[in-house]
Order: sequence, then C-alpha cells, then structure tokens
Amino acid sequence: MRTLIPRDNWEHRVADVARGLTAGLSKGERDVRLDISGLGSGIPVGSGRAAIVAALRALNLPPGARVAVPLYCCPVVFSAIKAAGCRVRFIDVDPTTFCMSAADLSAKRAEVEAIIAVHMFGNTCDVLELEQAGGGRPIIEDCAQAIGSRRNGDPVGSFGVFGVFSFRSGKYLSVGEGGALFSRDAGARSRAAEVVSAMPVSGAMEECVHVLRCYLKSVLRSRPFYGLVGYPLWKRWNKNGTASAVTDASLKRIRKADYAVATRRLLNLDSAIERQREIAGFYSSALELDAGMLCAESPGAYYNRYYYPVTFPSSDHRDRIASILHRAGIDSIKYLDDVVQVARDEYGYSEDCPEAKRLSKSVLIIPGYYSLKNRDVERVAKQLNMGWRELTRSGRDRQPAKVPTVSSGQRPDGYLSAKSSSKSGLQV
Repeated sequence: MRTLIPRDNWEHRVADVARGLTAGLSKGERDVRLDISGLGSGIPVGSGRAAIVAALRALNLPPGARVAVPLYCCPVVFSAIKAAGCRVRFIDVDPTTFCMSAADLSAKRAEVEAIIAVHMFGNTCDVLELEQAGGGRPIIEDCAQAIGSRRNGDPVGSFGVFGVFSFRSGKYLSVGEGGALFSRDAGARSRAAEVVSAMPVSGAMEECVHVLRCYLKSVLRSRPFYGLVGYPLWKRWNKNGTASAVTDASLKRIRKADYAVATRRLLNLDSAIERQREIAGFYSSALELDAGMLCAESPGAYYNRYYYPVTFPSSDHRDRIASILHRAGIDSIKYLDDVVQVARDEYGYSEDCPEAKRLSKSVLIIPGYYSLKNRDVERVAKQLNMGWRELTRSGRDRQPAKVPTVSSGQRPDGYLSAKSSSKSGLQV
C-alpha cells in the first residue's frame, strides 16, 4: 500500500546524515550543554531513559525507594525506574488530560518517596497540584512528548526538581536518539552532571552506524516505503515484543551526531508546534464525535499536540475504527494497548488504576504531525467520521456532515491555513 499514511513522523534526511556523520567523525570536545527556549542550559544525555535514570540517581533516594508513576505511560519509564535501583508505584490518571491523577497520588503518597509526572501526549500536568498532593516529595517531569508545552506561561520542565526530554525518532525533534536534563536547583544539577559524565561515550564507528541506521528507519517509516515494507516490519517487530530493557550498558552520553541534529532542529521547533496545533484544532472542529471522545486543552495550558488521542466507548469500537482507517490507507496507534499486562507481569501492578486500564484499551492516536499535507489531514477526518457513522448508525440517528475543506487564505478557528498545504516545520 504505497499511499499508507504513517502513524507518526520519523524524519531523518540526507542533510541530517551529512551533518551527523560530520559531527560523529569530528575530533572536537563533546558538548556539555544544550539550550531549550524558556529553560536555559540543560545537560545533554544519550536518551530520555538515560535522563530519567540520571535524575533519579541525583535525588539520592534510599535503595529500593518507591517512585510514583502513571500506569498510562511508556513502559520504558518503568524500566528506567528499575535501572535506577528504585521500585515502581503505579498511580491512576485523569481521563481529561491523560496525566497523573492528583487525587490518586494523594491517596498513595505514604507509599512513595519521589514522583515522575508524565506530560502525556504533550498535555500538561498541573505539577504544583501534584506537588501538594504528594506532600512535597521531589518531582521529575517527563517531558519526552511535551517539548514546547506550557502551563500558565511557564514551560514544562521548569516546575519539578528535574525536567527530562527525549529527542528520539518519532518525537518532535526526531533526531534518532538523545535527550536532555534540566534543573533550576544548582545542587541537583551538579549531581546529575556527575552521573551523566560517568556514562560511556560512543566511538566514531558506532556514531556512523547509528546515523545510517536512523536514516534507514526514517525511510522505512515514510511514504511510499512505509506501506510497502515498513509497516509489515514494525508489525512483526511489535508482535515479537522486542522493546529492550534499560540497563547500565544502554545508558550513554549523547552522541555527537544526535547533538548536531538536535541543535539544528530546535531552531524551527516553534513553527512545527504551531502547525501541529493547527491540525489538532481542525480535528477538534471537523470530527463528528461526542465531546468526551476528544481531548480539550486545559484552562491556562498550551499543549504542543504531539499526539491527537481519541477515546472510544470500548476497545471494540477503537479496534474497528482502526481497521476502517487502515483499509482507507491511514495507520493509527492503539497507544499502550498492552501496558497493563507489562505492568502486571514485570512490576507487580495490583489492579488499582481503573482509568488508566480503561484508556489503554480505548484510546486511538490518529496522524496529526506537522509534515502532513492538508489533503491528508482532511482525509483522516473524513474517513474517521464515515467509520464512526457506520458503527453508530444502528444506535443513533446521525446526519452526515461534510468535512470542511481548505481554501486559499482561509483561517477561521479550527481550520488549516493555506500555507500549511506544503511541508513545513523542522526543516534543515
């Protein structure tokens, strides 16, 4: 299927290959700082998971300390907690934000020594509320999906003791790997810098192999190769459960190649977020779904709209819509479909997070990344609306509505601007 719309954006171009190889083969010193707007200077690190481990170790927690983390988040976070010598304590989530529930944290705070607040989908946690609910326990903000998001004008990553970011392929910067660690506490920052400086570095050969591998993966995750080759490969990969555990051997300092591409892409981050928010606004206006199925922006918050989640009444509804979209040439993500099983089997989850469990079986992520063309965005909305009408026809009398189309210069709220019809965003 040559025209299959990829589920997310893996962007590694020939120019990135050239920039990465040049940096990877350079003899210069490795960079020790990285700036993100609003946060200042951060510590570059090899990956988001390595940043979490470094932050936890820098907190000087007692061995085996329990760390609160939302059940509804990437299991790599659970593995990073374990790699840091800590234990996981699962917290339920607020279904309106998909972020950690302050009420559930408050009920369980006697059982934890630290908190990882995940800004899920680019939505923002109310970290100050979580700090109060957690009784002042130290908070690490996981901003892997939320770079550029803000709450009451302040950027995510600035509220907790630490803010950690990921630049992995598929994220906003889509660098390949890499991440960063921020703290406004001088002592905490100094301790984290010591942890990161002790991590191994990649040699020139490993740098080159990494760059070429990132480029190949990007090609396979982009049209036309995604539908022809990439999708079957990733489907088989996911079926075999190939996610790797976080180990000390996998914790490294940032590669020179990843650093070079990340610093370049950061220059155009704002325009990419603007475009992605525009697409999200269009979906919120055009999708003929119940209001509770869509994710609205919280008052005072600015979401980067990394992912656009749709919450269906049941897993059956979600799965059938995913099949309808795929037949129409649109891939989607059943996000964290197996997270409860992983948490139960590997981390002792005790079935006390009902909202997270429900969401893991009812949320579908539809394509909404900045490089999508207007016609693709409209196609996603049209096919989802048609599919939903088909599923609900017997249960309600829905009149079909037309999906808005884009005309030159049109900019009403929730619509796409004419300039968005060409590829925009993080170009290098």
